[in-house]
Amino acid sequence: MSWFVEGIHPEIRQSIRRDQVLFEGKTDFQQVEIFANDLLGRVLVLDDAIQITEHDEQIYSESISHIPLLSHPNPKAVLIIGAGDGTVLREVLKHKTVQQVTMVELDGALIKVCRDHFATLLDGAYDDPRLNLIIGDGAGFLASCEDQYDAIIIDSTDPDDNSTSLFTNNFYQNCKDRLTKDGVMVAQAGCPSYQPSILKHMRGRMLSLFGFGGFYHAAIPTYVGGLHAFAWGSDGIDLAALAEQNTVGLRATDFCTRYYSERIHKAAFYLEPDA
Repeated sequence: MSWFVEGIHPEIRQSIRRDQVLFEGKTDFQQVEIFANDLLGRVLVLDDAIQITEHDEQIYSESISHIPLLSHPNPKAVLIIGAGDGTVLREVLKHKTVQQVTMVELDGALIKVCRDHFATLLDGAYDDPRLNLIIGDGAGFLASCEDQYDAIIIDSTDPDDNSTSLFTNNFYQNCKDRLTKDGVMVAQAGCPSYQPSILKHMRGRMLSLFGFGGFYHAAIPTYVGGLHAFAWGSDGIDLAALAEQNTVGLRATDFCTRYYSERIHKAAFYLEPDA
């Protein structure tokens, strides 16, 4: 037994006990660890940062997926950048209107590890015929892509050597250029309390590029700081206004969720993180 310690701020640390180490290894891009905890189940760690736990992964994956997709009137084509653990893909594929999901993940080895150790959690997502899986750089893909998408979901790690390109002005512009008229872009935006610089940067980009933009949030117990923000932008849909009007969420009755509901959808916009 040992303790995993994570910190996203020099003054804050969070510890979780490793009851059993299930996998340790290094891919071409990052250090990967999977361990079991009696309370949280299996825990995926990339470069010393928790990505998912079986206990609460649904909060993140359902928030970043269902809020944009249920705000769009008829999402058919979806682009996911990152999200190699597969949980966001699983949620996107629950939408019956979605005809194709293009997923671009830099680290193919990570996908294999997650398929081996989180097979039950993924529920066959990587075998769905609607999936077009591309192993490569998401920013490079967008720069050369000519397809249009109803939703673009950016599930990146925090800015570092492997993901810095996903936080540039050019990247956000390329996302905008690849959206349909009512298309929506959503990206994870970190912890408002301990990573305000990320939110400030993303707020500036979203508001300068899109007609509508802002943040919504979810409380994720195993993420340092608890409260996690998601940035969104669209030229055709005001996600916050739709949430306030209670005009979204009806299609959610077509599938099962562990966290998402119409009330959660509306509440996600009530405590908009101040960036």
